[in-house]
Amino acid sequence: MILYCSFIMSQWFFLGKEIDHRFKIYFRVNSSIDRVVYRLFLGMFSFIIIFNLLYLLPSKWVYNSFWIIWGALGLFYSWPTRGKIIQESVTTNFSEFRYLDSFEKTLVTLIVSLIVFSVPELPSLAQRDALIFFLDPSHQINEMFWNFLTVTFYPFKSYPSLFKIGWTTYFYTVNISMYLLTFYAFLRFFISRRLSLLGVFALLSSWSVSKIISANLGTTLIDTYSLVWLWGLLWVTKSSTYRTGLFIGLLGFFGTLINHSYTLLSLIQIAILMFFYLKDKTIWFKRQTLKYASFGLVLALITFMINFDFTKIYHPGGLELFYNLANLIDRKAFFILSVFGLLIVLIRRFIPTIKSVQVLKFGAVKFEELLVGLGVLILFGMLVNISTISKFSLLWIITLFSLIPLELIFLHISRLRSSRNMIYLIYILICLLDSHFEGRVKIFLKLFDS
Repeated sequence: MILYCSFIMSQWFFLGKEIDHRFKIYFRVNSSIDRVVYRLFLGMFSFIIIFNLLYLLPSKWVYNSFWIIWGALGLFYSWPTRGKIIQESVTTNFSEFRYLDSFEKTLVTLIVSLIVFSVPELPSLAQRDALIFFLDPSHQINEMFWNFLTVTFYPFKSYPSLFKIGWTTYFYTVNISMYLLTFYAFLRFFISRRLSLLGVFALLSSWSVSKIISANLGTTLIDTYSLVWLWGLLWVTKSSTYRTGLFIGLLGFFGTLINHSYTLLSLIQIAILMFFYLKDKTIWFKRQTLKYASFGLVLALITFMINFDFTKIYHPGGLELFYNLANLIDRKAFFILSVFGLLIVLIRRFIPTIKSVQVLKFGAVKFEELLVGLGVLILFGMLVNISTISKFSLLWIITLFSLIPLELIFLHISRLRSSRNMIYLIYILICLLDSHFEGRVKIFLKLFDS
């Protein structure tokens, strides 16, 4: 089933690349992984629309159309001249990882190992409605997403056990992989590649990740949206093309599907994108961005109005933010660095003349973009819906601030390679030792007993 999910993700990527080619979307990236994350999400958004239209057909037509679509796409992508037309190979999108040193390769291996051994226990339920209730007990996710998931795993619909494994594998493997890739791409806006990998490892090695997934597997979809939301703002600004407005609009539509309150967050995203993140662009550029974003925004508003339910929108977190922060930091020693990271960030913002913090990579503009985005997410979580300040939504924020002190140290000792390697190794061991790896292995072995 993991191989099938990998196949699905590869089709998302290829469709995203094809959309870029057809719409002539040429963009700048901060990291090669930005391109991968963008195309994966763009392809997924497109398949959500296609599969929901397909779901309207009778069952037999859905089954036949499913195989026709995959067969047609397979022939199209494998056509000998496709690579020459687009002039881009798949490997070029992963040039970020081409020159990893031994420490970084070891860290990537550890990350993959943690993903494998952090697999949660499978539910005993197998029917579609029962799985929906298991994955989304609060009924936040729109029916359109479940339709998309049903068509994606339609060949297994007649086999309840395989259908169950398919859905749970999707929620764990696909959602977690997308979350970690997006987090890495987000970190690369502010810190080096080496520490970005350490950040992904630190987040994944937190015992909180296993406990959150065990308590509610659906949070891998709902609570991870805040990261994609902020990364989308930073990336669209970096892309330097108005055509990426198509992505930001579809991102708003996707947000509406997984939580109705995210419609408001999407509108806020467009507003601050126009008036803050793109403040140096011309009015014509902003209008073109809005025009490309209008397709996704219209879909989002239609979906929101058809399924409007105030009880699903208004669920403020209030001061629970601080309880959640304390709980996550208490479970992992590495996260105590986030307190010092926050102090460094505040000093960098309000006392920029101090030389010791001037070496930080990100400038004043990028720093302000980060603070504004985080401010919106935190206020939204406290005043509207708690999803942006709970569980996975807070983990990536804490990890980001935990890495800033290390980035500062590494920049100050940039010429002392052996010292940097030793510090790096120490923090890898710290993260590994309090990862509860033995507990993850026990849960993983229970899968075979059941």
